[in-house]
Amino acid sequence: MVVNSWYNGYSPKERDDKFKAMKKLLAKGLLLTPSGSCHLCGDTEVPLEYHDEDYGEPFIWEPPALLSLCRHCHRDKLHKRFKRHSAWHIYIAHIRRGGYARDLKELSVKKELHAYQAALEKGEPFELKSLRPYKHEIGKEWFASLRMDIESLDDPKARPRG
Repeated sequence: MVVNSWYNGYSPKERDDKFKAMKKLLAKGLLLTPSGSCHLCGDTEVPLEYHDEDYGEPFIWEPPALLSLCRHCHRDKLHKRFKRHSAWHIYIAHIRRGGYARDLKELSVKKELHAYQAALEKGEPFELKSLRPYKHEIGKEWFASLRMDIESLDDPKARPRG
């Protein structure tokens, strides 16, 4: 796989270099395939894939530089946050009420999130029902301070290590 886009101020070449290094470590068994729970939604019953927030050298192979995310959180939410701000904020509200990505398949959850979005757009209060206990301090999660602006993709100031 060749990485062809910028992220957090890291060039496609820098991203590709870390991806190639990761593949070598995985092949040698020096880096294990992702396991446990999704670092975004917390689901323990879904396949995980790696997501990098930091592509700087020396490479870091643990959180918060390297995270294990379920495919939905990774590809449909995290990387699409730049162009879908509202969807990202609604999803984070869902996560913070103990929601998992897989819950979005349930009609009742979809309807509740649509009602939440409509209330937000009207400036009306709306409280989402709790689905599960949330184990993190709101606002202190790794994703709480992520930049949302598209300019951050190629802005060197977006790099976690500067």
